[in-house]
Amino acid sequence: MESTLDDIRFLADSANRVDALVALREGPCDRDELQASTGASSATVGRILGDFEERGWIIRDGYEYTLTKPGAFVAKHFTNFFDRMNTERRLRDVWGWLPSEVNGFTLEMVAEAVVTVVEPGDPYGPANRCAQLYRETECLRGFDAALTAPHHFEVLYHQIVEGMDTEIVFPPAVSANIASTYPEKAAEVFGSDSFTLWVHDSLPLFRLLIYDDRIGIGGYDPDSGVLQVYVDTDAPEAREWAESTFEEYRQEARRVTPDRVSSEASG
Repeated sequence: MESTLDDIRFLADSANRVDALVALREGPCDRDELQASTGASSATVGRILGDFEERGWIIRDGYEYTLTKPGAFVAKHFTNFFDRMNTERRLRDVWGWLPSEVNGFTLEMVAEAVVTVVEPGDPYGPANRCAQLYRETECLRGFDAALTAPHHFEVLYHQIVEGMDTEIVFPPAVSANIASTYPEKAAEVFGSDSFTLWVHDSLPLFRLLIYDDRIGIGGYDPDSGVLQVYVDTDAPEAREWAESTFEEYRQEARRVTPDRVSSEASG
């Protein structure tokens, strides 16, 4: 008699079975649609369907196959587990650069997130993902404990001068670094009616940004200052945490006017 572990192995040992389950979870499928979804041969799809029918996970209605209630239960929980394991695998080597549970952050919050990490030959993947999200929002709030001027400041500059409502908390030295590295553009940004700047002396070493529909969390390598990972999600629990965390640091921060940026860094 087969055990629960046998059913788990049955799915886990075949990417084609998982892909078929994902496709069927989205709605009834015929054989051609399952072949397209899995990339498997007609014979392989036939064996998968036979195994699913034997387990009572699907029923046939004409040319289409539909999940039964037990099959839908398996599809929901196995694919959710599969997605979470995939997220954990992506975060395994960079987890230490993200906020800790001390900050109230948990892995469950980003279980279905888009995870972008530094890859060989692509050291700016996380920063590029962040810049992409700048272009897709009308409102931006958050804090960034970058060690220098944020990568892609030019993108941020263009979005702000075009009217993106922005409220950001920086360490004093970062505000001054932006002002000295991009003097003309920084003056325009800092003086914009759509931009509010705060400074905080002891921000945790991560980036937290709240967009219209998503939140993003970035982790830095403390030695190099490079953004190593960027995780973004639309999960409600993650947004609640992000809103609360941002508000905590914003309340502790000092509002800075354009003429006080340099004095904040020296003071």
